[in-house]
Amino acid sequence: MNIEQRYEISLKTILTTLGILALFWILIQIKALFITLFVALILCLALDPLVVRLKGWRIPRPLGVILTFLAIVALFGGVIAYGFTPMINQTGKFLLGLPTLLDPFLARLPTPLTDQLKSQLFSQLTMFSSDLLNSTVALASNSLFIITILVFGFYLLLDWENVKTWFIGFFNRPAQKRVVAIIEQMEHRLGGWVRGELALMTIVGVLIFFGLTVLKVEYALPLALIAAVLEIVPMIGPILSMIPAAIVGFSASLWLGIAVLVLYAVVQQVENNFIVPNVMGKAVGFSPLATLIILFIGTELYGVGGLILAIPTTLFLTIVIKDIRTGEEE
Repeated sequence: MNIEQRYEISLKTILTTLGILALFWILIQIKALFITLFVALILCLALDPLVVRLKGWRIPRPLGVILTFLAIVALFGGVIAYGFTPMINQTGKFLLGLPTLLDPFLARLPTPLTDQLKSQLFSQLTMFSSDLLNSTVALASNSLFIITILVFGFYLLLDWENVKTWFIGFFNRPAQKRVVAIIEQMEHRLGGWVRGELALMTIVGVLIFFGLTVLKVEYALPLALIAAVLEIVPMIGPILSMIPAAIVGFSASLWLGIAVLVLYAVVQQVENNFIVPNVMGKAVGFSPLATLIILFIGTELYGVGGLILAIPTTLFLTIVIKDIRTGEEE
């Protein structure tokens, strides 16, 4: 006995499915916008405690927001204006003088081998110049992205009290207390992360400046500023900041270049073993091993951007998950 089964799909189901697919498609298309808003939200949550403290000093919130962002722009703008140009000049000087620096070593080798090494060196310098140009273009593109984040973050922080009130209004009265508690925890923890980063940047910048000054390296202040700012990129930042300093050192003499490398290696060891565990560990609440795992996962998923946002994103998720678990136990 064969019984035919017929399945009918209503028009409402079809339209709902198409609507969901269309929503996913739109979200994928504007993914960059959501990433920008998310980063701006993290920036807002991190800076809000500072603005609230300024408000406690009888500074109006709009003025406090403006002062906070002016300080951020002045810091990064100063590094770019005061540190980037000398670094480019020293890089060009180093590349032009590199064959002369290597002549005493190449003179001891047989002539055919010397010619071959010089040919390889010229080829590598050409490739390096091309990579430097591409990196400059990429930096300009990322700078536009950073400016967009700062603009979103500025307006979000400026109207943060109203945004919080509007967002909390979506929940019923019993849930509103939990939402307020989550937001306060995020502001506190992310504010601690920002304070820890600022302390880390200051300590490393001062150590590098003192060391470069003792070694009598040119452009000690801009190089120290570059090292301080790049501390916001864990693990990779100290290595990137060492490159321009090494270029400046080796452009002066071989031994000065080696001394600069030793200085940065010592500062990095002090940072990894003493500064980061005591400053960032207390500010963020993660152990050094947990921090390393979080940074590794962020890097694997989203590259350098994931490396920078790994800690604040994990703080964000930890607070939300902890509140959900607490609510389930109750």
